Amino acid sequence: MKRRKNRGIRIYLPFVLLFVGFIIIEFRLFQLQIIQHVKYKDMAEEEQIRVVKVSPERGKIYDRNLTSLAINVASYSLYASPRRITDPEFVAKRLAPFIGEEEERILSTLKKDRVFVWIARKLSPEVKKKIEKLPLEGIGFIKEKKRFYPQRELASHILGWVGIDNQGLAGVEYYYDKQLKGKRGSVLLRKDALGHPIPFTQTVLKKVVPGENIVLTIDLRIQSIVEQELIRAIHTTGAISAEAIFMDPQSGQIMALANEPAYDPNIFWKYSPYERKNRAIQSIYEPGSTFKVVTSAALIDEGLIHMDDKIYCDASIRFGSHTITDWKDFNRKMSFEEIIYNSSDVGMIKAARRMDKSTFYRYITAFGFGEKTGIDLPGEARGIVKPIKSWYLTDFPCISIGQGIAATPLQMVTALSAAVNGGYLLRPYVVKEILNLKGEVIKKINPLIRRKVISNETSRKLREALEEVVKEGTGKKAEVKGYHIGGKTGTAQIPSPRNKGYISGKYIASFMGFAPVGNPKIAGIVVIKEPTGVYWGGEVAAPVFGRILSRVLPLLGVLPEQELWAGELTVKTRH
Repeated sequence: MKRRKNRGIRIYLPFVLLFVGFIIIEFRLFQLQIIQHVKYKDMAEEEQIRVVKVSPERGKIYDRNLTSLAINVASYSLYASPRRITDPEFVAKRLAPFIGEEEERILSTLKKDRVFVWIARKLSPEVKKKIEKLPLEGIGFIKEKKRFYPQRELASHILGWVGIDNQGLAGVEYYYDKQLKGKRGSVLLRKDALGHPIPFTQTVLKKVVPGENIVLTIDLRIQSIVEQELIRAIHTTGAISAEAIFMDPQSGQIMALANEPAYDPNIFWKYSPYERKNRAIQSIYEPGSTFKVVTSAALIDEGLIHMDDKIYCDASIRFGSHTITDWKDFNRKMSFEEIIYNSSDVGMIKAARRMDKSTFYRYITAFGFGEKTGIDLPGEARGIVKPIKSWYLTDFPCISIGQGIAATPLQMVTALSAAVNGGYLLRPYVVKEILNLKGEVIKKINPLIRRKVISNETSRKLREALEEVVKEGTGKKAEVKGYHIGGKTGTAQIPSPRNKGYISGKYIASFMGFAPVGNPKIAGIVVIKEPTGVYWGGEVAAPVFGRILSRVLPLLGVLPEQELWAGELTVKTRH
């Protein structure tokens, strides 16, 4: 009986165990497929499915003649799948020499509990080929576009630069980032169990929209000439820096904007903040005698002085306990025209006395000082104009000769343009057109008159007087044979940042001018900071201006002795 019982157990036990096994399996399947379905589904998709954001190709930037200034080149970004890497120390050690990163940083990235991590972005095709030859697991490449500036330092302060994800960080790249960057897309990628992409399974979730192209007002030929001459000026004068802006005084279009020293936006991080700063629009200085153009414009426009009015110019003039000494002991009567072209401080101060503070202040602000010009570049400075209620005894006379007021080179050349173009204060701008992918103009940037500041007649008188500065006065070294050039010199001390007064022995030399006098097609300013030795604007900055115009005017189609006086200038703009 016992044997029969044991025999029954032996017969049925396998079936019982098999049945129990099936029960356990069924329960586990129920647990995996029903209870924990979402959890494991997500884990599988995390390993096998990935949504990759696809960056659009950034719009190109051209000069006005469609010469490429900012383009895109192929690059490769290295990524890793840490969960598929069994020896992260080995991988980090092998990668470090090729991507220029510390081994420890790479290792810490590889040890992250993630499916996907970036190791290095925007590598060259050459580096990609070298890494692919290494016997490494768990890494791969994604093809991307890298911003490249083929002209390198040329026009760098206008262009700016982009970050690792092609976002604009400075210059036109930043100001017009919305137009240039386009719209990102996304792609669904499926991988097999080993992590390899499954062919023909990519799904476009969101279409990529490339960025729009931009055409600048800048003429690369003129830009190159200006930069060459600024570099030459720094070498010959020992100055710490130089800035220059040249624009069309009848439209506001910027033809060239340069700062030296400059930088290469392809490797912008290797340069100092000072080198990368667009000082022509972001740095302020006391303009000195170049500001006498504004003072003269106010006096003439108000009918308070005539060019042949005589004023006795002493060697100095006192205001309370303060004495302002002229740069030269004239000690004689001079006509107002002579005061302008000889740049007499005492003469200009005495002439300025003919108007009251409120009138002078009205013209200062009308010419745009103390406010931004509205240029389409980031970081523009407003300058400094004291409120009229804060003017003390010496403020009026000092401001009339360009001290006690601070401006940017851009504000100065914009004001000069208004003085010589018939009296129209224009908004300066650097972008001319925006194009679509087919090269069609989808937006044209039009000139804009901000306001009328002086009469056409006042403007004509100023042009004539400023021509005498170059023919007979302090700006003789800006003369260009065969052309009628007008302009104004400036020499200013540098205010002390720590206390009142000025830094001893440090000056800013400048010259701003225009040509042809009869019908100006170009206006510009050259600012040389802290030259060694000779520091007068007429000796240091005027020759630079003259050399630039001697090379630029033929490019603008202005030939020697072919100028005509235009009674009333027609500013190319619309309200």
